[in-house]
Amino acid sequence: MQIRNKVIISLIHGGQVLLSEGYDPIRKFQFYIPVGGGVEFRETLQEAAARELFEELGVTGQTLEFLNFHESLFEFNGVPEHEIMYHYLCRISDAVKADLPAEGIESDGAAFKITWFAGADLASIRDGLVPPTIYDDLCPVLLQDD
Repeated sequence: MQIRNKVIISLIHGGQVLLSEGYDPIRKFQFYIPVGGGVEFRETLQEAAARELFEELGVTGQTLEFLNFHESLFEFNGVPEHEIMYHYLCRISDAVKADLPAEGIESDGAAFKITWFAGADLASIRDGLVPPTIYDDLCPVLLQDD
């Protein structure tokens, strides 16, 4: 197994954050994670974040702000994983939010559910946040943006 370098991007608008939803059937675990994906060879973290935003949500030309990095050791579908996640913020305008698709799209074409969460809602899904430490990243940002 290798350690995977990954970018995650939290879209922020009006005191809310956009998270994708996933489910691990082996652990029966509902989780919420910012959009994102792997960093490709010869790609900077910033380039990877911009590419992932475009591929998954069709969003381009937005300012990305590096927020934090997180190490995550977990199992998904019974397979052990180890990721280093570089967390970016992307504050979007009303127009960009209005143009967002109803679902995100993975690189293989599979659709995934996306949901907006207000800062107060994060506490109710805290146990399902991936990585769990993004809670501490997002709460002050959402309070400031509200």
